[in-house]
Amino acid sequence: MGIPIPVELDRCAPVAAGAFLTGSCPLPEGWERGISFQDTSCLTPTVMGECPVCPPGLKDAQTAGTETFRPVSLISAVRCSTFGGIDVQEVASSTLDQSASYALAREMLTGEASRRDANPNAQGELGNPSLQRSATDLGNAFGPQAALGCIEQAIADTTGGRRGVILMGPEIANNLWMVLVRNGSSVTTISGTPVLIDGGFDGRPPVSESPGDESPGDCIPWNTTGAPVAGDELYLYGTSAVWAGVGTGQMLGDIDRAVNTATARDERIALPVFTPCATFAVGTGIEKQC
Repeated sequence: MGIPIPVELDRCAPVAAGAFLTGSCPLPEGWERGISFQDTSCLTPTVMGECPVCPPGLKDAQTAGTETFRPVSLISAVRCSTFGGIDVQEVASSTLDQSASYALAREMLTGEASRRDANPNAQGELGNPSLQRSATDLGNAFGPQAALGCIEQAIADTTGGRRGVILMGPEIANNLWMVLVRNGSSVTTISGTPVLIDGGFDGRPPVSESPGDESPGDCIPWNTTGAPVAGDELYLYGTSAVWAGVGTGQMLGDIDRAVNTATARDERIALPVFTPCATFAVGTGIEKQC
């Protein structure tokens, strides 16, 4: 895999809200190699009078950290009987089309696919930044509306008033319907912050270590462990900006006449990106019900 390209990311303000993949900003050309960028989301201004009494150096120069994200692979493999007349390549392709947003939202939340990448050029044991490991935990048990206001204010304070984006799953969204505004496929808070609602954001809390999707020994599917269970408090996330993309891939097919089965494998490169500097999580006080 090549060296990630240094880029300047367009925040595409205002974000077109919706599901994660459709509501994220587009990635720059060449992102398939991975990207590195300066996370300027936490740079804020100084306000002073005409003749400040403070000595020179009232505010030291700020620096922006460099963040690197490497792509992951989305794979759909399907096997069907040749007697059914099913186009397995179409099934494999449409499965990725319909589920890519969920998969990339979950990967941005946990970072588990990139963390388990054996590529020697990957970022050590931690892989790509993830929402769970990057988020500042603002606390819990506030109640959903208070939690939403808390995370919006935290983003504003950290970014100097630049509006961010709120990330939530349907369980939280259905408890916040009275303070969310829908306009077609777009959803915002009543203060105008874009909201991306996707089942991939399942409400699991922030962590300092691996979030629980690790697969020691056998390769357990990435989305089968670590999720909240009934009774757990659901967490809301917010960050300054998000980007995502799914590239072209390859389709592999095979027919096994011995057992009369047809197999198709659609594999595409993809990448979810966010601003780790200005990322927050907060407990909503909502308990997972099922």
